[in-house]
Amino acid sequence: MKRTLSIVSGILGAVCAFAGLFHFLIWGTPVWAVTVLESAAVIFLSFFLFTHFELVKDFSTRRSTKFGVNSFLMAGIFVAIIAILNFILARHEVRFDLSGTGAFSISPQTVSVLQNLKNEVKVIGFFGEQSNAKRLAKDILDNYRYETDKVRYEVIDPDKKPTLAKQYGITEYDTVVIESGGQKATLRTISEEEITGALIRISRESKKTFYFVEGHGEHSLDDPERNGFSFLKDSLEKQGFSVKKLLLLSEKKVPDDAAVVIIGGPQRPYTEEEGAALDAYLSRGGRLFVLVDPLVKTDLEPVLAKWGVLLANDIILDPASSLGGVVPIVNPGTYPPHQITDRFNLGTFYPVTRSVNFDPAREGTLLFEPILKSGQGTWLTTQVEGDLAIDPSRDKLGPITFGGVVRYKEEPPPMETGDGGKAVDASKKMRLVVIGDADFATNGAVRSAGNGDLFQNVVSWLAEEEDLISIRPQEAKTSTLLLSNAQHRFNFYSSVIILPLAILMVGLTVWRRRRRL
Repeated sequence: MKRTLSIVSGILGAVCAFAGLFHFLIWGTPVWAVTVLESAAVIFLSFFLFTHFELVKDFSTRRSTKFGVNSFLMAGIFVAIIAILNFILARHEVRFDLSGTGAFSISPQTVSVLQNLKNEVKVIGFFGEQSNAKRLAKDILDNYRYETDKVRYEVIDPDKKPTLAKQYGITEYDTVVIESGGQKATLRTISEEEITGALIRISRESKKTFYFVEGHGEHSLDDPERNGFSFLKDSLEKQGFSVKKLLLLSEKKVPDDAAVVIIGGPQRPYTEEEGAALDAYLSRGGRLFVLVDPLVKTDLEPVLAKWGVLLANDIILDPASSLGGVVPIVNPGTYPPHQITDRFNLGTFYPVTRSVNFDPAREGTLLFEPILKSGQGTWLTTQVEGDLAIDPSRDKLGPITFGGVVRYKEEPPPMETGDGGKAVDASKKMRLVVIGDADFATNGAVRSAGNGDLFQNVVSWLAEEEDLISIRPQEAKTSTLLLSNAQHRFNFYSSVIILPLAILMVGLTVWRRRRRL
């Protein structure tokens, strides 16, 4: 019986192997059918080989059959099993990125964009024969194709196909053209950030506009120095957004096409008319992002108080911060739960920040959700002049909330319109985010740790671009390790004093025991 099953298993294994190969060579798809046939072949042939193991062993010890037909048959079956496994694994790729920064993987943001593609995307790369950028582009696009079957690409040498290069207007090597849904984008910088940004731009039916308020000493979009916002402007434009300036004094109102309005660290007071314009914008369902530094009179407090946000004249002190006592650090895993901070695993820091609180009287209609809190050992002080010293009898022990989201508690269901359709009351879609520091988003800090990622997560949430809320493309770079003073001391004493002394004591102990022998 066992011998019969073994023979049948061998025959079935051979039949499945040839059937899978025939299907692949003739039709190619679906891949799952080939996988099923070849997997069955592996199982049947493995059973046949296992049941004949003793026979193989016996034959291998006989000189007369060492090089006989049976030995060649068993070796052939073994090689066939390995070949079939290799065939299956080659079509079901599994990747592991062991680099510390994930430099050889695409970011969750890019994966989200790829999974939400509605149209086929064609990518053509024009590279010279010896181009160094060609390998980089192929690696990135292979990762894209691994995540979705809607992306296909080809690499072309413009010298060998000059007509095609002329058709796409290619005048330089190392140029990538992306086409989808009748739209086209041309890139001359090859990186995940550039390619993903191009995919977002050509996939959108319309471009959303972000307005940065100016005229009160806010950080400027045109300033490339440490205190400017020029890096934010470039990053948002790469994400496919339109970025404009807004002078409320002259405009009198927030433009109707504003997807998000950003107030980035004003240093001068707003007028009543400007405050009324911002209030009217929120009342009609606007999205406002306010970054307001401590020790500055902005006159925005009455506007924010109407929406439940209370700002006081205070400063958060963090004696454990390695960046300074007035620079609180938020470590990964300590962010309050919210869609903005979901899966956010980067540390952030905030040079001189104030608290952000919510008025309990507005809890009936509005919902306040913290997104940023200082650590357990931080303090909130109202003594903001002179030396900043902690007084436990006066100051409040952390954690302290210094960033939060305000929205309506319940978004009303769609209501019937006069034409028989349904619509949601736009005013109830209001979203407001307030953070008690603006310096964390300047050119000097936004590229450090996760500061820039957090800022872009906030504006993506405000603009209802939730598929963009995640970590931005990672590059191979030196990471910033943020340690508290206590962690610095622990590392010093454990590695410089305790560990060497322990090794010395072990050595002396061994030496004394050997002397006694």
